[in-house]
Amino acid sequence: MDEAVPITPQDAPAVPKRRGRKKRPAIVKENLVGPANIVVLQRHLERLRAAHDHPNRLLHLDNLVVALLYAFYNPTCRSLRTLEGLGKVCQDELGIDQLCRSTTSAAMALFDPACLLPILEDLRKSILALGRADADLDQITRQVIAADGSYFNIYADVAWAIHLTRRSGKDGARIRLNFQLNVRNWVPEALSISGKANGSETAAVAPDLLADVIYLVDRNFIDFEFFGAVLDKGSDFVVRCRDNAPNFTATQELPLTPKDNASGVVGDRLGFLPGRWAPNRTMRELAFCDPQTHKSIRVLTSLMDVPAYMIGTLYRHRWQIELFFRWLKVWGNFEHLISHSQNGLTIQFYVAVIGVLMMYVATGHRVSKYAVSLLTFVAAGQATLEDILPVLEKREHERQLERARLARKRAQKLGQ
Repeated sequence: MDEAVPITPQDAPAVPKRRGRKKRPAIVKENLVGPANIVVLQRHLERLRAAHDHPNRLLHLDNLVVALLYAFYNPTCRSLRTLEGLGKVCQDELGIDQLCRSTTSAAMALFDPACLLPILEDLRKSILALGRADADLDQITRQVIAADGSYFNIYADVAWAIHLTRRSGKDGARIRLNFQLNVRNWVPEALSISGKANGSETAAVAPDLLADVIYLVDRNFIDFEFFGAVLDKGSDFVVRCRDNAPNFTATQELPLTPKDNASGVVGDRLGFLPGRWAPNRTMRELAFCDPQTHKSIRVLTSLMDVPAYMIGTLYRHRWQIELFFRWLKVWGNFEHLISHSQNGLTIQFYVAVIGVLMMYVATGHRVSKYAVSLLTFVAAGQATLEDILPVLEKREHERQLERARLARKRAQKLGQ
C-alpha cells in the first residue's frame, strides 16, 4: 500500500472567492454621531456625572443619557427590559456593570431634565448654517416657528396623565408633547410634556413662547389669551381659522397684486376681533383658494407688512411640524414610552432631540423627508453616514434644480 503523501499549502486547492456584496464593517458610535459630537458630548457628560446620581445605586445621569442615546439609535430598543439587555452588551460604553430596570425607572423619575438643556443649546449653535426650507422665506428675516401638540399613549394608571375611554370601552391615558419647530431647518426650539393638570393646549405652550418670532399654528390655537401672550413677547402669529370663528369685523379691503392672485389669494382685509378679551390692535384676515381641492382657507394674522401671498407661503410651512411628529411616532418608534413620570418622559424626549440634532450636525443638511428616511437606516445600524452622504448630496442638488425650475415657471406665469 502506497504511503500517503502530505499536501503542502502550495498544493492545496484554491478556496473559491465568496460572491456577492462585501460584508459591512460593524457599526460603531463614531459612525452614528460623528467624532466632533463625541467631543461635545464628553464635556457635558462630565458635568452630568456631578449633577445627579441615584441613591444606593451606581447609576449617574451621564450613564442614563448615554444608554438612552444608544437606545435612540437602535429602533428595537424601546423598553426597560431591552435597555437592561443593552446595559449588559455595552458595559464599557456605558461605564456600568448593568442597567437594572427598576433602577432605570426610578432614576428617570428622579433626575432633573433641565440638566440636558445646555447640550441642546450647544448643538443648536452648531447647526446655524443649515440650508433654509424654502427660497421664498428669504424675504422673512425673523425666525419662523411652527407650534403644535401631539398625543402619546401611556398606561391608564398614570395619575397625572389625560384619561379617556377608548373605542373598545377600556380605560386609557395619554400625555401631550408640546413642540416648537424651526421650519427653516427642522431644529426643535422648545418642548414640554403636559397632562390633565396643564389645561388646554394653548395654556401648556404659553410658558415656553419665544420672543420676536413668527408662530405658525392651527385651529386648535384660536384663543384670545394665547394671541395676547404671543403679542406680549413681541412675536406675531399666523393661524388658520374656522369658517365661522373667530368673528372678524373688517374695516378696510386691501388690493391684491398679480402675484397674490397667482398664489391663490382671494381676499385680504384689515379689521379687529370683537370681544372683551380680544387683543386691542388691528388684525388681518386673508382668504385663500386651495388650487388642488378648490376649498377656501381662512387665515388670521398679526403681520401687517408682509405681502398676502407670503402669508400663504408661511402657513403652508406649518406642515413641517406634522412631518416631525410622524417621524417620532413611525420612524422613531416613540409610540411606546418607557417612563410613567413627567420627569422621565421629558428626559426621553430631550434625548431624542439630542439624537436628531447630532445627526443634523453630522450630515450638514437640514432634514427633509428623504433625509429622515436615510438617517433612519443609520439609526438602525444598516448604513453609515459615509454611505448616505452621497445620496443626500445628490438629492439636495436635485431639490435646488427643482426649486429653480418652479421659480422660472412662476415668473413666466406672472409675466403673462
